[in-house]
Amino acid sequence: MKTNFKQLALFLALTGLLTSCSNDDGTSGQSAEGTGDVELFFDNGVNGDALVLGSSYMNSNGETLTINRFNYIVSNFVLIKEDGTEYAYPKNLSYFVISEETEALTVHLENVPAGDYKQIKFGIGVDQQRYLEGETAQQEFWNLASTNNMVWTWSTGYRFINFEGTFTPASHAHRHEEPGTPGAGSYNFQIHQGSNTATDNYKTITLNLPTTARVRTNEIPNIHFIADANVIADGVNKIVLHNNLNTAGTNASIMGGENLIKIATNTLNMFKVDHVHNGAGSHH
Repeated sequence: MKTNFKQLALFLALTGLLTSCSNDDGTSGQSAEGTGDVELFFDNGVNGDALVLGSSYMNSNGETLTINRFNYIVSNFVLIKEDGTEYAYPKNLSYFVISEETEALTVHLENVPAGDYKQIKFGIGVDQQRYLEGETAQQEFWNLASTNNMVWTWSTGYRFINFEGTFTPASHAHRHEEPGTPGAGSYNFQIHQGSNTATDNYKTITLNLPTTARVRTNEIPNIHFIADANVIADGVNKIVLHNNLNTAGTNASIMGGENLIKIATNTLNMFKVDHVHNGAGSHH
């Protein structure tokens, strides 16, 4: 009798475990018909740690960065099924600003065809096709980007990434003068990534989903991304901020030239999908 009781308890425990896991990994039992919504959540980090504006961290170049702004544009979302079938979200609706300083971290996609999706593809920035449609065609997004410090002027277009703060070079780690003072221990930096007349720095990445995202009429999958700000200057290409100081020696600004091409390559590895939640409602 005691043995049977133990076996029953074990069976119930295993049943509960399987039930709890089924939310993300099983099938919902609901037919893949009609449309549903998808929520994308962007969790910004720095080399494995959570990004907290105003906090400092050291990169592999030995420079200590204090991040005060981290904003970027994501666009042209495409959901891909296991058989390779793609659903491209309507282009005129597919541009979004992610901003750590305003806590705009979520993208909500509506009326996505029901189905089981295994990959997601999206761009970093604004593609040339969209930009060349002109100011009137994209006025609403231009206004949003402008309020989030993501534009230059209309003739020069969008900032794809706005990454700012202060830094201390490796050779000055022991000094603590005011930022921006010539010869001081720390300096201001601004990295404004975008395209220009010389190069198109818009990049597209495709990521595998660790769990199938099930889109159903009454179920909203949440795809949770982690974006690593450290990768911008400390990725495949190493960009030493101290080597980019202006002639006055007060400020490091990267807004053009060869470094923007290197940064665009780095951003191909800036994102990863951490997990997927399936089920009604939204989850982080």
